[in-house]
Amino acid sequence: MSIRFRLNALIIIVAALGLGVLVAGLVLSAGPRIRAESESTMRLAKEFVETTIASLQGTEDPGSRLKVLLGGLKELRHVHIYRSDEPVPDAVQAEELDAQGVPGVPQWLARMGRPVAAMEVPVIVDGRDFGTLIIAPRLADEAAEIWDSIINFTLGAAALAIAAALLISLTIARLLKPIGDVGDALLVLEQGHYAVKVPEGGPPEISGICRKLNRLAATLDETVSENKRLAQRLVRVQDEERKDLARELHDEFGPYLFAARAAVSTLSADIKRGLSDKQKLLASCDTLVTHIETIQRMNRNVLHKLRPMGLEEYGLKAKLTSLLALLRESHPHVAIRLSVDDDLPVGDETSTLTIYRLAQEGLTNALRHADASRIDVAIRLASSSESPIAMRGKERPIVHITVADDGRGLPEIPKPSYGIAGMSERVWASGGEMRLASPASGGVQLDAWVPVAVSGGNEKRANLLAQA
Repeated sequence: MSIRFRLNALIIIVAALGLGVLVAGLVLSAGPRIRAESESTMRLAKEFVETTIASLQGTEDPGSRLKVLLGGLKELRHVHIYRSDEPVPDAVQAEELDAQGVPGVPQWLARMGRPVAAMEVPVIVDGRDFGTLIIAPRLADEAAEIWDSIINFTLGAAALAIAAALLISLTIARLLKPIGDVGDALLVLEQGHYAVKVPEGGPPEISGICRKLNRLAATLDETVSENKRLAQRLVRVQDEERKDLARELHDEFGPYLFAARAAVSTLSADIKRGLSDKQKLLASCDTLVTHIETIQRMNRNVLHKLRPMGLEEYGLKAKLTSLLALLRESHPHVAIRLSVDDDLPVGDETSTLTIYRLAQEGLTNALRHADASRIDVAIRLASSSESPIAMRGKERPIVHITVADDGRGLPEIPKPSYGIAGMSERVWASGGEMRLASPASGGVQLDAWVPVAVSGGNEKRANLLAQA
């Protein structure tokens, strides 16, 4: 059942119960009301009769005037007035015997006002006794009036309840219309179309839901667009890396392999001719060894670009120390300092590689572009208060990587960089956050927070380090 049907049914049930309670209250109070009205009417009738009898004192022929008076009182509503020496009126007999119901009125309602005793008023004028007047209630009239009031009230209340229910139903339909729009929008989102917007109408609660849904759709649309851009950028980066690798293999490996092949061919020819000049043979062998060593060095460089060797075996700190030693040799004029917490959690392969690449790329950018004299690299475990707000409360430990230099800072108009884009994508993929800014003291500072999936490689690494 729909919400609209349930709300309408609930309103109708409540209105019906309320109307039933009110009508039941009117019916239960009908008996006391009939009795009270009858007693009040009879008191007024008695006072009227007594006043009339008093007015007959000192008049001529009071009997005739009394007869005329009684003739006029026979048509009164609510009471019967007759002389005690006259036959009891049929209406009084019917009410006393409950032999007939009141026309249009349930008989049980007429009974609810009983019993109401008749009143006797003696008629004595100028000392003469003209008999006794009987004042009896006409309960049928009282019951008919109360029954009419109950019927009118019920009809009026029912009409008002129906009108209120229709008005409330229309209001509910109007208020629930945005919810239908939200449902339609969710179906569109489910189909993968995120450029959807729901009209922000209705009460504040529903308009708030519509507003939040619009923000969610916009965020999803932006996220999907960003994922597409990242995928396209990843393809471009892969193509560039493959192009660089192909160029390096062709320009670097090709000549040395050709030279090595030429040296082997020359050595083979000399041996076949039976050359006895050992010095020349040894020189050819030395040349061949030199070419092979050069090829091996270039091969290590290529492998290091593809994946740093020894990172998993010897750990992050040892690998970074080795990297800094090589960079210090090639850049002796730059003071490079490294600080790595000893209690840093041992992360899995992906987390460790992400941290290493961040430090490596930060150092490379600083050495190439910053013209710095000092570079500080710090890797430590971040506390919850130091982490970005979006990363607080996560179960995994968070490692804070900082690469700061005292160079010339960021340019006013940043240029697109594959290195920075690659770092940002790595951090984003790990669920972390990265910031690149120029502090007031000068230079550039890279801050990255990376959640680490803790690995169980401590014992294996300790054994390798002990063997080394």
